Amino acid sequence: MLPDFRVASPETRFTANFVKLGFHPGFGLTYTLPRLIGQQRANLMFYTGRRVDGETAHAWGLADVLTDQDSLRAEALKLAAEIAENAPLAVMSVRATMRAGIAAAVKSQTDHEFIEQHRLQQTEDHKEGVRAVAERRPGNFKGR
Repeated sequence: MLPDFRVASPETRFTANFVKLGFHPGFGLTYTLPRLIGQQRANLMFYTGRRVDGETAHAWGLADVLTDQDSLRAEALKLAAEIAENAPLAVMSVRATMRAGIAAAVKSQTDHEFIEQHRLQQTEDHKEGVRAVAERRPGNFKGR
């Protein structure tokens, strides 16, 4: 979730299926994803482990450009070229302003996520979640 922009196709899939593994999200996603798509949509993805296709991702703001699979690279390069047409010092300055504080906030959030991940790794539910996902079946969770 830290790239400046994301280019996707309708076939692209985004997921945050940590709960299906009996696990807590990591990678600072609990900080970055709600800021990108809103708290409610992030909650929906986190609580259900639901997979989101490229069209939904684009509608939600999770993807900035939607194109067919064969054009992904070309569209990404087109967006990069559009940015590169501008004054580089100004672009770098605006980017620094827009991203100010993100690293420290993500670090703080990943510290919390790590504690929760470590705790949940010790549970029977986590072991069952890993087995269930590997076997492509719903988990049989017991809350232990």
